[in-house]
Amino acid sequence: MLVQKTLHVVIEPDQDLRETLNVFTGVCNQVSPTAYNSGKPLNALRLHKAEYPAVKGVLSSQLTCTAIRLTAGAYVAARKNGHEITRPFRWEVPYALFLIGTRGRDARFKPDGTLSIWTVGGRKHLRYHVPEVFQDTFSNVTTIDSVVVVPNGDTFIGHVCVTLEVPDAPGIVPVGVDLNETNAIVAVDADGRTLFITGLHRRVLNTRTRKTNARLQSKLEAKKAEGKNTRSVVRALKRLSLKRSRRTRDFCHCAAKQLVEWAPQNCMLVFEDLSFPKKKEQKAQKKRSKALNRRLSVWPRGMIREFTTYKVAGKGETAEVNPAYTSQTCSRCGLLGTRSRHSFSCPHCGHADHSDINAAINIRNKFTALRDSGVPSTPPEAS
Repeated sequence: MLVQKTLHVVIEPDQDLRETLNVFTGVCNQVSPTAYNSGKPLNALRLHKAEYPAVKGVLSSQLTCTAIRLTAGAYVAARKNGHEITRPFRWEVPYALFLIGTRGRDARFKPDGTLSIWTVGGRKHLRYHVPEVFQDTFSNVTTIDSVVVVPNGDTFIGHVCVTLEVPDAPGIVPVGVDLNETNAIVAVDADGRTLFITGLHRRVLNTRTRKTNARLQSKLEAKKAEGKNTRSVVRALKRLSLKRSRRTRDFCHCAAKQLVEWAPQNCMLVFEDLSFPKKKEQKAQKKRSKALNRRLSVWPRGMIREFTTYKVAGKGETAEVNPAYTSQTCSRCGLLGTRSRHSFSCPHCGHADHSDINAAINIRNKFTALRDSGVPSTPPEAS
């Protein structure tokens, strides 16, 4: 089985490489207004035909084509993710994507520990260092596809996209995984081992961010009412939003990595299918409060699920089950019990446990029952 991973390398300082990143970013910004096309973004082919004659010559032809393609792709990704595009994108942090191997010859990692890379000053052979955590993986790569170079102080960080060949790991050992707000991940394996990954710190930081955001929104409305310039407040709101997004993404990466490292070999990580079709809400049902809706909107359960799926490749698999009653059913007798915050108790058999552990066991048991009966669980593609 072939899997793709991103590894990090540290590249030595070089002024020509730094200038190349600036020029590459400049090309992206130059073609961005054309790609925007008054809110109707052009695809990569149409953008290439419209802008390539104007920007060719400052970079190699391959890098120029890459910059045009990435710019068009940024608009496609924004629309796919449901973002409203109201003005042309602009890249502030210099970067460049260098294609390697069958995809291009912009760069090449040589056996002598140097990186042969194209720059505006000609091809350079720069020393690079692979951090210890990535050394074993880097030595076993099948193909190196590309490297994205970004500045990091005096040096550069290379985000290397590699392809690895790993043996298929059948999901034999079921592990129930319950995703929550306070305890972001609670997992229980077949031997009864438990894993708690708290999300309380991130929740506290998000509360602070929300209060700051509300204060800035009030300031923005006041400035608009007075007819004053609002650009500084808009920039502050944008920085705050990006900061929260980075914090959430980093947390999900770390949590998914910790879960995969804890899980046994040949594991089957079983999640609740939180997109499972629900019955139409009854009119008499109480509406959720604004506070609850706000908390659910920043609960990154989908991102944790997505990151876990690709990180577990080579060690196991993932699956999903219907989430109905997993938090209300007793994991010992199967009857409905009572859940009060983090405590669960069963009035029928007297079983008592942490409510999240009880839910994780139910998720695991539900998958085991489906597997033994021959009924497949909800596949990841359905989520």
